[in-house]
Amino acid sequence: MQTKLKWDPKVLEPVFKELYGLAMDGKKDFIPLFYNVATSVKDTESYNGAGGEGLLEEWGYSNNQVAYEDVEELWQKYIKNRKFSLGRIIERDFVDDLKLTEIKRRITSLADAVYKTQQLQAVEFLNNGFVTQGANWRGRLDSYAGPDGKALFASDHPLSPTNSSDTQSNLGNKPLTLDSWDETAVAMQEWADDRGNPMAVIPDTLIVAPYNARPAFKIAGLPDADLPKYEPGSNNFDANMYMGNIKVIVNPFISPTNRKNWYAADSSRMKDLNIWQNRRKIENGSITDFDTEVSKFKAIGRWAYGFLNYSFIYGHKVTD
Repeated sequence: MQTKLKWDPKVLEPVFKELYGLAMDGKKDFIPLFYNVATSVKDTESYNGAGGEGLLEEWGYSNNQVAYEDVEELWQKYIKNRKFSLGRIIERDFVDDLKLTEIKRRITSLADAVYKTQQLQAVEFLNNGFVTQGANWRGRLDSYAGPDGKALFASDHPLSPTNSSDTQSNLGNKPLTLDSWDETAVAMQEWADDRGNPMAVIPDTLIVAPYNARPAFKIAGLPDADLPKYEPGSNNFDANMYMGNIKVIVNPFISPTNRKNWYAADSSRMKDLNIWQNRRKIENGSITDFDTEVSKFKAIGRWAYGFLNYSFIYGHKVTD
């Protein structure tokens, strides 16, 4: 930051942007861990759900020719981009009097607000995953129903729009232990698609709030740690088959009211089925006002987020 500022937009804006950029450096971004981050080119993006791919047919059973099958359409999902903004006002007297600390504080706090907003939005699919309506990052009621009309975590997800009688569950209520992870992982790997074939889900990611970090790492092991691979709490030195094969994501933005909840995910499917779309990435700009002698610095952007299908994750709502 310059040691002497001038009340000149050509001087102020690059200084403000530099302070904003410095404040954003080093902040952990969970969005790429949870979402398929895509560029949006429209006001609203439409995603067509596709059913099971089917299986290859033996040549002789298809009349010695290529066997063709249609893939059933599942539920369509519309994700509408929304516009978000926040700004800070810097009085001219702050610039004239070189109140650098106050100027820095205001710009830094704007960067913090942008970061926290997006990170809180990014975990809404977890915080509100057990309901079809819940409080958003601002505390306002919002819809969180999936394309099938169910909450993300439900015991009765229909297999397809034309088959609502056959259902599957990705909802549990067990505290996080090695046994409950084991049961959940098995249940996910037994999921079938709308044709009755295995989905081939591979649960490789454990998502928790800080409250559950300790049991999570007991199950998964510490990254890059050369530790005995025994089951936690075992007196028989039983081998822990999961150690080193599970990635743990500890997210401090999960609501404290959900601190005991935990989530098993297939990271590959999560990147396909959980969408974060940027229509206009966060932009910064400033303008000085002649009459009020203030400089306004803003952060503004357009984006949206949502999931296309439940089959990337299993959630446990723990109330004990």
